[in-house]
Amino acid sequence: MLQKCANPGCTVPFRSLREGKLFLAETFSNDLDPDCDGNRRKTRKREHFWLCGPCSTHFTLYFDATLGMLTVPLCERAALRSSATRSAVASAA
Repeated sequence: MLQKCANPGCTVPFRSLREGKLFLAETFSNDLDPDCDGNRRKTRKREHFWLCGPCSTHFTLYFDATLGMLTVPLCERAALRSSATRSAVASAA
């Protein structure tokens, strides 16, 4: 259950979905993870995160496979996206 804003610097409690922005992160467990079933299939894990109204105007959430969910400024998220696009185009060429 969501308890508070996903921004570590914010203490606004979650009360309803009317305000803010809800995020769904879906990850897959690896073979060493105890959540894997006996057929070595990777199991999905879904987790919800919420940014309160004021935080959602300045921040977004970015999932890093190593670090987990990160709160990043909106302008930084755009830079991350364009960097990933440039890398994909460069590797395709």
